[in-house]
Amino acid sequence: MHGGGPDSVMAERPQRFSDPEAVIDWLLATVGRDLRVGAPLGLGKAATLMNALYARAKADPGIRLTFITALSLDVPQADGELERRLMAPIVERVFEDYPGLAYLRDLRAGRLPANVTVSEFFFQPGALLGNGHAQRHYRSVNYTHVARDLMDAGVNVLMQMVAPGRHAGEFSLSSNTDVTLDLLPAIESARARGEPPVVVAQLNARMPTMTRSALVDATLADALFAGDAADFKPFGAPAAPVAEADYAIALRVSTLLADGGTLQIGIGSLSDAIAHVCDLRQNHNARYHDVIAAMHRGPAERGLSAAIGGLAPFVRGLYGCTEMLVEAYLQLHRAGVIRRPVYDDIALQTAIDAGEIGERVTPATLTALRERGAIPAVLAVSDVAYLQRFGVFHERVTLHGRALDAGDDGPPIAADLDDAGARAAIESRCLGERLAGATLVHGGFFLGPSRFYQALHALDDETRDLFHMTSVGRINQLYGDEALRRVQRRGARFVNTGIKVTLGGAVASDGLADGQVLSGVGGQYNFVAQAHELEGGRSIICVRAVRAGSDGPESNIVAHYAHTTIPRHLRDIVVTEYGVADLRGRTDEQVAIALIEIADARFQEPLRRAAVKAGKLTPDYRVPARARDNTPAAIGRTLAGHKAEGRFPAYPYGSDFTEIERTLTGALKGLRGGFSTRRLLRLARHARRLTRLPAAARPYLARMELAAPRGWREALYARLVVLALLDAGAITAEADEGRSRNEA
Repeated sequence: MHGGGPDSVMAERPQRFSDPEAVIDWLLATVGRDLRVGAPLGLGKAATLMNALYARAKADPGIRLTFITALSLDVPQADGELERRLMAPIVERVFEDYPGLAYLRDLRAGRLPANVTVSEFFFQPGALLGNGHAQRHYRSVNYTHVARDLMDAGVNVLMQMVAPGRHAGEFSLSSNTDVTLDLLPAIESARARGEPPVVVAQLNARMPTMTRSALVDATLADALFAGDAADFKPFGAPAAPVAEADYAIALRVSTLLADGGTLQIGIGSLSDAIAHVCDLRQNHNARYHDVIAAMHRGPAERGLSAAIGGLAPFVRGLYGCTEMLVEAYLQLHRAGVIRRPVYDDIALQTAIDAGEIGERVTPATLTALRERGAIPAVLAVSDVAYLQRFGVFHERVTLHGRALDAGDDGPPIAADLDDAGARAAIESRCLGERLAGATLVHGGFFLGPSRFYQALHALDDETRDLFHMTSVGRINQLYGDEALRRVQRRGARFVNTGIKVTLGGAVASDGLADGQVLSGVGGQYNFVAQAHELEGGRSIICVRAVRAGSDGPESNIVAHYAHTTIPRHLRDIVVTEYGVADLRGRTDEQVAIALIEIADARFQEPLRRAAVKAGKLTPDYRVPARARDNTPAAIGRTLAGHKAEGRFPAYPYGSDFTEIERTLTGALKGLRGGFSTRRLLRLARHARRLTRLPAAARPYLARMELAAPRGWREALYARLVVLALLDAGAITAEADEGRSRNEA
């Protein structure tokens, strides 16, 4: 590799570099000093190059730099001394040499220089609330429109991290095929005119190599940065613990999934919960029935489940169609739930759906394709290629004139399916064994814990091809090859999360009532709208019934809310831990009643009064007795026995944290936010009541390097940790004191 430079600009494609600074020199010489850089959402950011470019812009105010991107991810930063002690070993172990994003750190700290702008269309949820720069430069964009809007914004550089390909002369778009594939026509058109954007790729050998549509010719990149300096551990998002409310929601969602259907879910604890519960439905069905029976489902919920879902194991299995490929899909595949293959051919797909053919190639496969008009009686070269593409013909078959050569020692065969003798020879000598080109999951980008990337690395080639990374335009909408997408996406269940639901059925998912952006619309609107367009499709919005507010619990089902992500006219199914509300096509009164009855019992009466006052609910409506037990305690009682038997673990697929770290994280949550002098004094008064530190606290204190405190401040921190552990129920002082007395 060489350093490149102005004299070698565009001499070949791609220009190859091993030094990030040389890439920046080349970029400035090629594009100029006004750089508008588009970078992928999440994992696919070329962090080394973006950091080098940002550092150059910080040092040179004459450079104008704009990053247009989404979901910028950085190593967690500690807030206070206790968090530092807890997090430092975790960060070193989990993130290793991930370089982070320097612009994001400065953005959060309010230190961006005047010549740099960061404009995102999706935030890490809640991470940039109150950040003036981020909020002002936020772009509210449906995910399917990102490619268009990047070009309209005048992006002149596209910068992405990629993985090695299977062969020389190619690389894999890996984690982010989503927008990049949608941009390809615009890139080629601009190149034909001699205009930007230029494409800069960072080849990270530690990224998983995804195949099929993710494999692109290396000439897609104008510049390629590769070598030791380009490699680092990809950002791994540690798994969040699954709460009881998540499991309760997941159990209800699982009853709405139709065998042979389609599933879309997102990242986070809820997707882990859904995968775990679907595994229970599939492989431990008797236990699954026991749990569902204990859920106290109302008649409407039971009726909806019977109509569109079920409780039986998945015989045909599910197909995944999701913008975000998450670990849950791999787990669902291992559990035998994700196993319904789809094929990119409507004749083949409809024949399979009709039960006319299976995955094994037989003479019936040829018959079905012939009857559906996919192939003519007399085969041409293109027909043979089509049959080989899907494994109907084996790869040795060739066509010469009007005769087929089966690649064996037999005589040529007339390429005429209506000739009985030729047909018999074709069936005995030309057919393959199994259909090829199957897809179990279409995904646009992926993100998850490091073990997920390791699992992708470890997939054998045949299994890896079943997880087809492709463009977001293909996944999030029906436009394009609509007839095929409709038959592939039968029984679709698009499962997303919201933060608030109004009694009118509108959903707020990405922003707050004061206009602050929490995250972004992403693809949620696309999937909700798509559910209404697909026959048998349903949108499922999951909302925890209650959140912990600054003044105590707050209902997430509200009378009104001053922000909307999903408008009320697209209302469909809403699920809380307390039940399922089917809102599609219902009257406003029916919608209000259904939502009140799945709200937390503490807020049902205020919601009822608000609906009555608004004229949306008859004054004589009363919340039924079965719904008045909608409390966290009731959920706890329902799941308690099953949790004791290990059916609902906090981390169903493992954790990057040790058990001691998990306990400390939960216990110290209430102490986060820093320690003012006033707060330290108040907590110190409680800490002084501890005349001795319980023996059970020792391993936790050792992990925090507080087992032998040095000075009054460390002694105070040690007592704060013990207080937090006692308050969380992780340890009990009484038992330890009794044990100490007995030992004495």
